[in-house]
Amino acid sequence: MFDQWEALSTELRTAIVAALALLAVSLFLAVWVGYNWVKRKKMTRASGRKDNGELLSAEIAYFHEKGKRDKQEDSFYISPVDEYDKNGLVVCVSDGMGGMRFGDEISHDIVNEIKGMWPLSFFGNEKTADDIRKISNMICSKYDFQGGATLAMIHIYNNYMNIYSVGDSDIILIRDGQSTILNPRQNYVSYLVKKLVREGKETQDAYINSKSRALVDFMGNKDPRVIYTTEAMKLTDGDVIIVSSDGLTDAIPWNTLAKYNHSGARKIAYTIKQTIKSKKIPKQDNYTAIMVRMSRGVV
Repeated sequence: MFDQWEALSTELRTAIVAALALLAVSLFLAVWVGYNWVKRKKMTRASGRKDNGELLSAEIAYFHEKGKRDKQEDSFYISPVDEYDKNGLVVCVSDGMGGMRFGDEISHDIVNEIKGMWPLSFFGNEKTADDIRKISNMICSKYDFQGGATLAMIHIYNNYMNIYSVGDSDIILIRDGQSTILNPRQNYVSYLVKKLVREGKETQDAYINSKSRALVDFMGNKDPRVIYTTEAMKLTDGDVIIVSSDGLTDAIPWNTLAKYNHSGARKIAYTIKQTIKSKKIPKQDNYTAIMVRMSRGVV
């Protein structure tokens, strides 16, 4: 074959080399254009502006109440609302583990670390989850398993939402008259239910087990499993997202929260808070919740 190549005229060989080079460049450009087209498609889909170009507004309200505990061990963070259009919205709740030392300090440390991460990249889900894991490892090193806390966090950007969770604090979506918990609780009851299902047994025993509320993962554990979305969830007009400590859902069953979906986040927060207070539960846990209501209108 080499002899055949040598037999070709210099002009023909030059033309062939030029054609091959042009083909290589064309292939490179095709791959590059294709890659950027896919990337733009993903960005457009995550931007939420494909349908009508309208950015949903986010109305925010919260309550932060001390129950019958000796001290308030819940902490929370809401990112700057004036940066909503540019960087989106991050809210989180951290609930210090009761009965252990330093629960209040640890929950406070967690939200301060999240605050220090702002602004977060909406498209860096895996990195954000890894950063949360690093926060837990830092706490583990600092407090040496003498305390822990939960973390429930959402990041809303251009009508889409990512969630992050460690422990048993809740992220609840109210849509079309129904309530849905978006993050599975990392407690012993969840483990027991899965175990009993695999064994073909009834699951009610899981809920009366004395260890059912014990956490199997938490912030302050070494390399905890961070639950997070790999594909952002699209939000729609009228959606309400509640990020809360379990003091709320201990008092009001999560599947009944849709009935509190009034016209505004402030009304929702006020009604839920007053309902919990009116129950006068003797061992009421601290209860913290942030309500975010999505709606059409000017941000």
